Amino acid sequence: MSAEPIDVGPEIETDSDAEDRRRLERTWKYGEGLWGWLCEVDHTRIGKRYIVTALIFFALGGIEALMMRVQLARPENGFLGPDLYNEIFTTHGSTMMFLFAVPILLGLGTYLVPMMVGTRNLAFPRLNSFSYFVYLIGGLFLYTAFFLNTGPDAGWFAYVPLSGPQFSPGKRVDVWAQMITFTEISSLAVAANLITTIFKQRAPGMSLNRIPIFVWAMLVTSFMVIFAMPAVMLSSLMLALDRLVDTHFFNPANGGDAILWQHLFWFFGHPEVYIIFIPATGIVSTLLPPFTRREVFGYMAAAMGFKMLNEDFQTATMNETEPSPGQVAAFDVLVFQARRVGAQHGVEERHDAGVSAVAHHLVQDGGLVAQELVLGGRVEAELQ
Repeated sequence: MSAEPIDVGPEIETDSDAEDRRRLERTWKYGEGLWGWLCEVDHTRIGKRYIVTALIFFALGGIEALMMRVQLARPENGFLGPDLYNEIFTTHGSTMMFLFAVPILLGLGTYLVPMMVGTRNLAFPRLNSFSYFVYLIGGLFLYTAFFLNTGPDAGWFAYVPLSGPQFSPGKRVDVWAQMITFTEISSLAVAANLITTIFKQRAPGMSLNRIPIFVWAMLVTSFMVIFAMPAVMLSSLMLALDRLVDTHFFNPANGGDAILWQHLFWFFGHPEVYIIFIPATGIVSTLLPPFTRREVFGYMAAAMGFKMLNEDFQTATMNETEPSPGQVAAFDVLVFQARRVGAQHGVEERHDAGVSAVAHHLVQDGGLVAQELVLGGRVEAELQ
């Protein structure tokens, strides 16, 4: 049963209400002209700018990829010279990783999250506008240098010593390092904005276990951005200092460590995979239920990239007698996996004393080989 609405007569608007309405309309009115565009702080418009700008960079990166494929189409091709090829290769990778993949997803979150949690705008509207312009400046800076034949040419990962002052003189790598600073400041600003909005500006009654799954995905992604992005910002700053003011962070001849770049960069690199992947799964999990007419079973569990972090360091120098905490954690995970696989398939465990701490796993020739070597014992499980 539903009660009939009570007729209270026509609504009477007082002068105070009319003034409040005019002030609200004036506050939220879209600006006009160039000045209005520059001063815009509405999350929907800035979200659209992120998406459109990222798609433009995506198109430029695609053109660069096509040029590389043309060069590699046949041997001894003269379509691109070696120097230009290195520039295109580096600019393409930097575009896809730093100017397209992350910004377009954060832009989508900027557009959708406030509407999904029931608020009119992000928690820090001007910070949102600032983050877009910093991102745009970083992208324009990279491509301006590229078209002036000063684009970076040491790879989008800029490994030292190749990217150091000895092997990459000039300003090309400096352009890459500065672009990283711009784009990562932008990502950090968006992440902080989204986290604050989700925690503090949800509609009344919308507890955390009621927010849409896409909002969960953007919340987890934002925390990973705050955790991972400072590492690559710090490493690019240290590289710039090595090149410009003669510090020696990555120069072994003066007490530095070239492997330090690898560790810092991939401390960002592996979470970057999940920063791209988790919003995509949030989108899919949001779109499927209406079309399948089935509710999502449980909330998405988001994982950081720690368990894979050690894989990038297999060619790096490591202390075999005193494994790091990260190595020990990776060994423990692999031991658990090997024992579980062996138990499922009836493979007996064999323990041999006195074996040093080493662990690895292989997937090859259609068979699963999980092989574990741990301190004081050995566990092998093999399926063919």
